[in-house]
Amino acid sequence: MPAPERGAAMTFASAIGLGARLEAAIDEAANQLPADPAARPQHLAIAFVSAAYGAAVERLPQLLRPLLGDCLLFGCNAGGLIGGGGEEEDEAGIALLCGRLPDAVLAAVHLEQDTLPPLAASRESWWRLLDLAPEAEPSFLLIADPATIDAEACARGLDRAYPGSTVIGGLTGGMLAPGTARLVTDGEVHRSGGTLLAFSGNVAIDSVLAQGCRPIGDPLFVTACDGNLIGELDGRPPRELLGALFASLDEADRARFSDSLCMGIALPGPRQVVDAGDFLIRNVLGLDPESGALWIGARVAPNAIVQFHLRDGATASEELERRLSASLAGHAPPSAAPLFACAGRGKNLFGVSGHDSGTLRRMIDIPVAGMFSAGEIAPVQGATFVHGYSSVFGLIRPRTAPAP
Repeated sequence: MPAPERGAAMTFASAIGLGARLEAAIDEAANQLPADPAARPQHLAIAFVSAAYGAAVERLPQLLRPLLGDCLLFGCNAGGLIGGGGEEEDEAGIALLCGRLPDAVLAAVHLEQDTLPPLAASRESWWRLLDLAPEAEPSFLLIADPATIDAEACARGLDRAYPGSTVIGGLTGGMLAPGTARLVTDGEVHRSGGTLLAFSGNVAIDSVLAQGCRPIGDPLFVTACDGNLIGELDGRPPRELLGALFASLDEADRARFSDSLCMGIALPGPRQVVDAGDFLIRNVLGLDPESGALWIGARVAPNAIVQFHLRDGATASEELERRLSASLAGHAPPSAAPLFACAGRGKNLFGVSGHDSGTLRRMIDIPVAGMFSAGEIAPVQGATFVHGYSSVFGLIRPRTAPAP
C-alpha cells in the first residue's frame, strides 16, 4: 500500500457496476471513479461482489489492480449490493468504496475458527494475532462467513482485547454453504473464515445501528428457561401471554404478528426503566405445541428482562433517521460510510429501493457502499453482537482535522 500524504484530506469515492460478467461490472464501476488515475483514492478499496459470479470472484484482485493500483483490497461476495448512490438487491454486480486515508494505518488479516484465541484467552493473544497494540486505539471492520466462523465470539474477543474500540461488519450473504464464501484480505481470496480490517492513526469509525423494531406489551421477567426455550414469563406460560398480547393490538399490528414478532432481551446494566434501545433483538422461532413454551433465537438467562417487539417499515425508518442524526450531530463530519443492511430490509421492508443508504445521503452527501448481509455486526452499550433485520453504518472520519 502506498504511503499516505501527511496532512492531506481524507477522500473517498463510491461506485457500482452491474453485468452478467464480472469484467463488465468492473468496467461500469470504473467509469464512475475519477477519470484521472492520479486523482483516484489509492490507499484502500473495499469491494462487495455478487455471489452469483461464483468462482469468478477469485479473479477479483487481478481484475481490479489495473483500475485501483497497489492499494489494500478488502471485501467479500454478497447477495445484494449498495454503492454509487443506489441499492441493487437482485442484479449481479460489484460495489466499491475506495479511499485516501492520510495519516492512517491500515492492516488486514484473515481469520479462521481454529486460529481465534479461546474465549478465556489473554488479551495479549489477540495483540499477537493481529500484531496490533491496544495503544493504537483501532477501529475494526469484520466480514465473516457464518458457516465457518463464530463472528460474535470473534467480535467479543476484540471488545476485550481493545476496550473502547468499535467493531462493525456483516455476514456474507447469497451463498451460505461451507466453501462458497469468497473473502478478500489484502488481495488474497479465501473460501472460509473471516476477514478483519483494522483502522488506526488519524481515522475513527462511529457505529450507527438501527434494529427497526418497537416494543409492544410490557417488560417481563424470565422465570423459567432452558437455553433458548422460555418456559415462563412472570410465572405464566408464554402461550397465554401471547394470546392476551395479540388481543390487545390494533388490526394493523395483528396483521404483522405472525411474521414480524421478535423478542427483545434487555442488556445488563443499572437502570430504573428499560427503553427501546436497551434491548438486543432476536427472532421468535415458535411455540412448543405441548408445553406452550417459547423458542427464541438466543440463549436466555433466568430473571432476564425481555419484551416482545414488532418489526415494521415506519419504525425502522424513524429509528434509522433518529440514530444517524444523533451520530452526525455528536462527531466531526464523516468522509464515507460502509453499510451492512439485512437482506430482510430493502424493498421487502420499505417497499422502495435505496431506503437506508438514501437516508444517510439526504443528511450528508458522502460516498456509501456495502452489502445486504445475513447478519450485521455492531456494538450495543459497549458490547458487540451479531444482529438481524438491522442496518449498520460505519461512519469513517478523521480523528483530527488536517492542518490548514
